Amino acid sequence: MELVWRALTTADIPAVAALYCAVEAVDDTGELLSEEDFAERFDETDLPGGSLAALVDGALVAYGLVALRDNPVNTHRVRLDGAVHPDFRRNGIGRQLLQRLIPLARKLHTARHPAMPMVVNTMVESRCAGHVALCAELGFTADRYFNELEVALGESLAQVPIPPAYEIVPFSAARDEEVREVCNAAFAGHWGSVERSPEEWAASFTNSKRFVPETSFLALADGAVAGFVLSRHYPVVEELTGVRELWIGDVGTLREHRGRGVASALLSWTLAQAKGQGYQRAGLSVDSANPTRALGVYERAGFELKRTWIDYGLPVSL
Repeated sequence: MELVWRALTTADIPAVAALYCAVEAVDDTGELLSEEDFAERFDETDLPGGSLAALVDGALVAYGLVALRDNPVNTHRVRLDGAVHPDFRRNGIGRQLLQRLIPLARKLHTARHPAMPMVVNTMVESRCAGHVALCAELGFTADRYFNELEVALGESLAQVPIPPAYEIVPFSAARDEEVREVCNAAFAGHWGSVERSPEEWAASFTNSKRFVPETSFLALADGAVAGFVLSRHYPVVEELTGVRELWIGDVGTLREHRGRGVASALLSWTLAQAKGQGYQRAGLSVDSANPTRALGVYERAGFELKRTWIDYGLPVSL
């Protein structure tokens, strides 16, 4: 079998999305992505320098993407995403893909952060035995575990009162910059978290077609943002599963407002509003070692563990 390697282009989006769907049908990671979702990812990627396509007889059999961070602190964790078509597994393509992506990541990192240490990382759903084994073979270590949680938006939703001196209001574009700054402050010091630049913030939220401001809410104290719930909706999940799911992208409270039930009230309010808007399920991901004890907040809201993702990392010498 002769492999041809080249960089991806936007013309590959349909083929990449089709390959990804074939992979998801086998691996069942729950992460469903459409052509539109890949178009957003491609927009955020240096395709000539940070992507790979592997082809056999002109057909795409594997792809890879390098994702940099705008404002890394101490160490730059460069994410490697990709997949191999199930029909072409067990041929060493995944190993070649990762081994080829690492030098691409090193080159992009060196151009942007030449004095900063670098780690390449890849997220692996814990049941994907082949992916886990490949990471171990190439020297990656399991650096962190993330729990993916779900809750059905039925009649048994927990009702948490809004704490005195706070009010909950819908997200508004007028507060976009304030929310970005509060989000950066709320997650400062969290493992793997970096300060989102205005450009990265816009790509993740305000300019993303997946962001749903009507189901995103802010907790105000004396008129200023003290906490937030920012939500997304992926239509492809509903198309493929028949379930309308709200994805809770970020939940946070400023340090000085923690321990007062702000996050619990925000989450309860968001789930109730989501139910009223026709969502049937909500999902989110949380660091299993989250220092703010967020897992307890989610469990009290009715969320239950669905699956676990492992963040595998490998230090790269420059």
